[in-house]
Amino acid sequence: MEHRHLTLMFTDIVGYSSLMGRDQVQTIAMLEDYRRILIEQIGKQQGTVIEFIGDAVFARFDTPQAGVTAAIEIQKALFSFNHFRDKSLPQLRTRIGLHCGEVATKNDAFFGDDVNIAARLEPIAIADGICVSDRVYQSIKGELREPCMALGVLPLKNIQSKVRGYLIRPLGITLSIRAHYLNRRFNEKLGAYRYAIAASVICLILLGIYFIPRWLVPGYDANYVEITDFKMLSTDGGTNEYLSSGISDAVRAQLADMKDVYVLKTGEGVEAPILLEGSVQRNGDNLRIAYQIKRKDGDVQIAGGKLDGKYNEIFILQDRLVGEIAKYLADEFDIPNFRPARLDTTSDILAYEYYMRGMEFYNRPKSESNSDEAIKFFSTALVHDPAYVDAEVALCRVYTTKYLSNRNVNWVESAEQHCNAALQLAPENDNALTAMASIYTRTGHHDQAIALLSGITEREPENGRAARALALALAKNKQVDDAIKLLQSSIEAAPKDWRNYSHLGRLYLSTGEMQLAIEAYLAVLEITPKNSSVLSNLGTAYYFTGNLKKAREYFQKHTELVKTAQAYTNLGTLNYFLGEYEIASKQFKIAVDLAPSDPVNHLNYADSLRNTPRMKRFAKEHYTTAIRLAKQMHKLDPTDANNMRTLALCYLGVTDIEAAKKYLSMAAEYESGTGDYLYLKLRYEIATNQLESSSETLEALLQTGYSPALLSHDPDLLPIRKMKGYKQLIAKY
Repeated sequence: MEHRHLTLMFTDIVGYSSLMGRDQVQTIAMLEDYRRILIEQIGKQQGTVIEFIGDAVFARFDTPQAGVTAAIEIQKALFSFNHFRDKSLPQLRTRIGLHCGEVATKNDAFFGDDVNIAARLEPIAIADGICVSDRVYQSIKGELREPCMALGVLPLKNIQSKVRGYLIRPLGITLSIRAHYLNRRFNEKLGAYRYAIAASVICLILLGIYFIPRWLVPGYDANYVEITDFKMLSTDGGTNEYLSSGISDAVRAQLADMKDVYVLKTGEGVEAPILLEGSVQRNGDNLRIAYQIKRKDGDVQIAGGKLDGKYNEIFILQDRLVGEIAKYLADEFDIPNFRPARLDTTSDILAYEYYMRGMEFYNRPKSESNSDEAIKFFSTALVHDPAYVDAEVALCRVYTTKYLSNRNVNWVESAEQHCNAALQLAPENDNALTAMASIYTRTGHHDQAIALLSGITEREPENGRAARALALALAKNKQVDDAIKLLQSSIEAAPKDWRNYSHLGRLYLSTGEMQLAIEAYLAVLEITPKNSSVLSNLGTAYYFTGNLKKAREYFQKHTELVKTAQAYTNLGTLNYFLGEYEIASKQFKIAVDLAPSDPVNHLNYADSLRNTPRMKRFAKEHYTTAIRLAKQMHKLDPTDANNMRTLALCYLGVTDIEAAKKYLSMAAEYESGTGDYLYLKLRYEIATNQLESSSETLEALLQTGYSPALLSHDPDLLPIRKMKGYKQLIAKY
């Protein structure tokens, strides 16, 4: 007797007896096909067929990984066999059981409980499924990419030990399969009334599984999927990072074509209920792309897989990858399966490689060096393929970025040159048209931008991106009513696309219609509640309506998602106006720690310390720091009016009136009629006890739209609020 650690597999054909009773000759022929497929896949994993018992197969493997891989490939091979088989013939489907452990062998016979456990697991699997024991699952779970579901402790006949099981099904785990195992569990545990109770509970569970996510998880019905940047697993010192970035962008671009599916990029500040993540690995000429689709709620894996091929087959691999993902998303969202069209890109591998390298730099934080590197790689891509439209569009965009950073007209001319080149190659290319329209919008040629974007929206009424760009161009051209109507039409056409509501809210915010902005932003939060930018904008809208407590509530939610200096500054400002100086000082301190070189953060912190008991003595230190930092900025840009106001307020904080007056006068040269300047002037008049002239300044400030609610809460304006006639003046606004 020999003892060995093996992984054992048992299989049988679903419905074999009834097939034999219906057509014996046909079933025997099908059995031969079945055995051929199993022998081939088992052999590929160095497994050995021990015995054929009618329609059953008993096989062994040296490792759990080999056994599971063989089982998965068997199910996939049978699916392909059925797919290409005459549909009038019966389907060939199998169940598989897998277990590993110490096995006693003698004269090619196998003995022991572990053999019996493997045999008992097979009938527990459903058609096209694989039932594995906990031992097998623990060995392979790190590599598993197929849909998997825990079955709990399984009651196995004549087996005393407790065995936990898991179901693996490459074709996906549907609601009916979950219901099957729930019903099985109830039937095992309940007594005489088990059927009635099981039916009731299963109905409730099925209703819950289907409807609760759509009721309680905003964004579920809207079919939002969040796509992370794929990870690069190659150990090459990071020289292939562009690959993962390029593949991630390609996947997002293609999946965005799926009707009724909205694609988000991780890091945009919006969280979706479904997450797609993946990895890319390159080893010489070999390329592997793996992916995983999960529900965030409960971290439940929906599907996953990996695709292997040669590097020069990258276009084929990307197309297959998107096709698989699209199928799983269609199943998850219960929408028709739609295979996105392959990206209309180059067929030259080297051109595509240089394009991806350029996109890696283009997607990095904006800087002169990153833009120059991107230009170098995009230009090299065009050397390899002069008809590469995407590379021309990318150059157009990166030159536009350079223009926006330093306003050099040469960069605009270069951007237009590449956009025109792209349009000569593909006159109706949406990316080229929107890139050109962006140039026109940025340079004040709004009519030309409107003409280009109108052409896209007329040709593609469902193109939300073009409609939003057109609304922006209309608003900049002072056609605000037309922009609002366009966004409202976009909302009617795509009521689940949060970007339409957000753009509408931003438009209302810019026109001072705060209540309408609030309604638009609240509509966004019904779809995407974890939307950081909208939470911030909603706080701003409430801030300007004077509802400071509501504003604080949304700024608080914003800081829970985004830990930036600006987020804590906004929240600290609200607490400051609400008289919570100690809380405000803590939040301003966080802003200082996150951005210590920003003088405004030190100014805010000093103001809050000045109003906090027992902390006043520390205020001067931060006023002084703010002055030092702001002076450094003033040397770099003497025309920055915002920085001049910061310096004036800091000098008021340290009671250096002459210095404050100097910077107040300088600011007046650039922005004498703005609300920010008038507020500064009001503070200066209070500090110098010029209360009579401050009445005129106060009225001018209110005429700019400054919120009376802020005036009534600002501790630095207390002397104004005590003036005679203050209440009558405020009442007018």
